Amino acid sequence: MIERKKVALRFSLNSGFARQIVRGIIAYTQKHGPWEIDIRSEEPIAFSTWAELKKWKGDGIIAPAYQKEHLRMLAGKGIPVVTTSCPSEEIPFPAVTFDDAAIGKMAAEHLLEHNLDRFAFIGPKEWGYSIARCNGFIETLSDHGANCTKCWIRPATNARQLNETWIESSYYLDALKQLVPPVGVFASNDRVGYGILQACRHLGLRVPEDVCLLSVDNDEILCNLANPHLSSIALSGEEFGYQAAAMLDTLMRGQPLENNHVVIPPRGVVLRNSSDFLTVEDRYVADALRYIRNHSGHFIDVSDVMSIMPISRRSLERRFQDIVGHGVYKEISRCHIERAKELLEQTDRPVSHVARESGFNSTNRFEDTFRKETGLSATDYRKKIAARARRKKK
Repeated sequence: MIERKKVALRFSLNSGFARQIVRGIIAYTQKHGPWEIDIRSEEPIAFSTWAELKKWKGDGIIAPAYQKEHLRMLAGKGIPVVTTSCPSEEIPFPAVTFDDAAIGKMAAEHLLEHNLDRFAFIGPKEWGYSIARCNGFIETLSDHGANCTKCWIRPATNARQLNETWIESSYYLDALKQLVPPVGVFASNDRVGYGILQACRHLGLRVPEDVCLLSVDNDEILCNLANPHLSSIALSGEEFGYQAAAMLDTLMRGQPLENNHVVIPPRGVVLRNSSDFLTVEDRYVADALRYIRNHSGHFIDVSDVMSIMPISRRSLERRFQDIVGHGVYKEISRCHIERAKELLEQTDRPVSHVARESGFNSTNRFEDTFRKETGLSATDYRKKIAARARRKKK
């Protein structure tokens, strides 16, 4: 009979990003043997609380540990622990973390592409990841001769509602009042980015024209519920969870780790409207481009674009050819294919689902268009991206 290790996780399932991490842990256990995960079956489904972990008995724990009392408690358990906090003298456990400096660098490079003169970082000063992302952002801006305004806010708890009371009490309004538009703003995570969007609406600031905004985590539900949709740096949550589980499994088997600190790089920027800062002077072309990009996951055709245009199709097509270099239909197809690439790279959804979620009304039409644009089938494209990722790890 296979021995089932009893493992406790300490994650909130309130965000899509945290669920990605848990999916990575599940993927590891499915491949390398079952674990008995300590879980609360009531609504909402949850994992162990800090208070419960004090009395909990098992074989291993994966938890984000920052506070000294939690660190002391975990150290006193006498069992393997893998933390998702940056390792230090105060945090003596093996750790998996994201490359927060690289995240900050990626954010700076994205916003610098928009030819802005002013930049700002908004996030909580209490968390190490936020400070590291801020530092990476500032250093990259400095390398390009640009300055950054740091705006520190209160860290939000998952229990707080994302309403105007929370916006006012967390210093979002004060932070934005310090800035002079147009400004490129980097938010420490999607929850902060969502708060910034609400504060912008409260202050009458346009996004992305006044505040060109980018955040981190790529929580698809939160980013796409936001108005406008929130651009975000995608992180490899499943890889993060998989590596944490692999480390804990090694420790529970009594074997030494090859590396006590695994760092996961960011995947890339997922462009949505909040940083879709179009430098197109023709307002009709700019409006059409923004509409097309905002509907890259929906089935649309030229008639849908024309429904928001006060000019004729012939006039818009002529403007598109002069400014974009191709027609409206070609731009719709291009955006659908870019959306499909994003889904193929960042999810394991079946090709039929990718086709539907990237705006195609049939899988066959998607496959034909994708092969024509990329020279590869969707499946071969996914394999190529996966092989490239494996080579980077070596």
